[in-house]
Amino acid sequence: MLHEEPPHRRSALLSFRFLFSAALGSVLMGLVAAFGPPSAQFAMLGCLVSVVGGLFLAYLGQEEERERRRNMAVENLSVPLALAADPDVFRIYRFFCDGLLAVARLPEEILREAAVQKLESVAVQIAELGEGRVVFALTEGWRTVYEQLLMAPGLKSYRSVAWVRTKDYWQDAPGRQSMRANFEAVTRGVLVERIVILSRVLWPSSAPAPEAGIYPWLAEQHRRGVRLWVVREAEISREPGLLTDTGIYGTKAVGVQELDESSRTLKFTLDVNPQRVREAEERWSRLLLYATEFQRLPQIM
Repeated sequence: MLHEEPPHRRSALLSFRFLFSAALGSVLMGLVAAFGPPSAQFAMLGCLVSVVGGLFLAYLGQEEERERRRNMAVENLSVPLALAADPDVFRIYRFFCDGLLAVARLPEEILREAAVQKLESVAVQIAELGEGRVVFALTEGWRTVYEQLLMAPGLKSYRSVAWVRTKDYWQDAPGRQSMRANFEAVTRGVLVERIVILSRVLWPSSAPAPEAGIYPWLAEQHRRGVRLWVVREAEISREPGLLTDTGIYGTKAVGVQELDESSRTLKFTLDVNPQRVREAEERWSRLLLYATEFQRLPQIM
């Protein structure tokens, strides 16, 4: 946070009033020392000691003020100096600073208050980014990050939970592209595992296998090397915490997708908090207790 630098104070020792008073006091002290009685001389000595002590304390106070200003200046410089090592982040920092200065100069108070409210929401988002959490709302832009994570050189495994409520799940162009990224990851040696939660419509309790509208999508994944399990949504209805759409990228990150009733993405949250990753791994292990490996199901021709 930037602090306003206080105006520089000129030392009191260099002021005209102090110098004039000191010179006049020195003359008087000299006269008393030369012509005054011993009692007056002792009194003048006491006054001299008091004045010197007061000047010393005043000097210490000014030194403390100067030290505070120096520390404040260093604090103000610490943020840009720390960000300068990352040119991309520093460029954005400069952009934000220019924008904040422009907001501070807005002549209309109502417009300025509205801008401050908007900036507060932006500040919350920046704080989330600093905690390792990125939120994509009402956009498919998250798929770019998703595919980059799947292509990361150090990724060894990817486990996902797909909560499929309609046969349109990941059937649009962005969804098919993301599936191709899964298959390419398998080709590179990444262990890709998926638990598919199927709604009652897609896998009725009386049916031995998922219905024909979703079965080819499942079969393709199995054929392309994705290790696949399926579970009926009804079987985990007593554990609503398991009904989620999640991706676990090795041990480093977890992504949570929220969909509407038409399988369109409402929000995608990527989190690198180790605690969130562990929670996702625990949900995965609990889901496996209800799941059936796809290859064990009857084949639909």
